[in-house]
Amino acid sequence: MSRSWLAGAIAVAAFVGAWVAHRDVIDRREAFPPETDISYVPPAGQLRWMSVGYREALADLLWIRALVFAGEHIGKVDVAATDRFVDGITELSPRFKRAYVWGGITAVYGATGKITRDQVDRAIRIYRKGVERFPESHEILYPFGMLLTHQVASTEGYTPAEKEAYAAEGIEMIRRAAAFGADPLVRRYAATLVAERGGDQLAIQFLESQLAQAEDEDHRRLLRRKLSQLAGEGAVESIERVRREFEAERQSRAPYVPDALWAVIRPDSEVQAPASTAVPATPSDAG
Repeated sequence: MSRSWLAGAIAVAAFVGAWVAHRDVIDRREAFPPETDISYVPPAGQLRWMSVGYREALADLLWIRALVFAGEHIGKVDVAATDRFVDGITELSPRFKRAYVWGGITAVYGATGKITRDQVDRAIRIYRKGVERFPESHEILYPFGMLLTHQVASTEGYTPAEKEAYAAEGIEMIRRAAAFGADPLVRRYAATLVAERGGDQLAIQFLESQLAQAEDEDHRRLLRRKLSQLAGEGAVESIERVRREFEAERQSRAPYVPDALWAVIRPDSEVQAPASTAVPATPSDAG
């Protein structure tokens, strides 16, 4: 009887102690600012074991919290918290593409006031991580390129040499975005940037590849004009000939096959790309 009474007393004491500790935690939590809970994210390295195997599910929950966090604090987002959200989500789910895009934009434009180098550097780091995971995603390449070509140039703290290096890298990111399926406006902008700031040979190669792929007639007109200015009408005519022959070949041999697939599976033929073209001058899904 004495042992049963002792065990019961211990159980009651433990329950009371737990209840008191729980009430203390609740009281202390209520004294926190409203944003404290939403902005806290455990270090990325701890999230894997905290997910107990449900990494994708925890990444989804963090994504929802990230959107709520940004929405409730528009104009005063804690950019360090943005880093933590992106690191946490992508640590759990490295292929969570939208997190990289959201993080790059929010790190720079989520807060009001003057944009600082720290914000831009954070965005650069996030975009680089995204490009490493998705090297052919125009959804990441284009905003990353715009950040490097424009925002770096207008942000204090960067040296002229850094601005020049970042601008060159940014042009390359935008060029890649155009090559990997960005919309016509991006492709036109890329053509202008490469023609104005890139070397002539690089510009010619880029314009040739884009002209071979472009479907929009306004975009094709712009490309033809720029290419003829750099390489002459002969280069334009050569690309147009390649395009016509490629399309005629596809229509006669496999009209049911999309352009991009036919460019991959087609057997050797007499259709040849101009010698100066650095990439296959055949239509692809980039158009």
